[in-house]
Amino acid sequence: MENKQVYIGILVVALIVCVLSPFLASGDPDGLEASAEHINPDALEAEQVIDPVMPDYNFPVGDDEEGSPITGVLCLIIGAAMAVALAYGVFYLVSKK
Repeated sequence: MENKQVYIGILVVALIVCVLSPFLASGDPDGLEASAEHINPDALEAEQVIDPVMPDYNFPVGDDEEGSPITGVLCLIIGAAMAVALAYGVFYLVSKK
């Protein structure tokens, strides 16, 4: 199998995950935020020092602070592209030596 086919396959799987995850993911996942709430229930209510660009992998548009699943998909695709670009850049720099 050629490398190009492997990369295309990985890209297709990543896009499928990005498109489906806002619709299939739990609204109340048991992760970092849930752990913080168990330790200190007021921790998530504190004022943020920096406002995130894409809070909760979504982008509020207009008066809709929750965003929509479509904006969630776009944020996931942008985040995945940024992660791939960063990984490629690091790999390129390391392999160049």
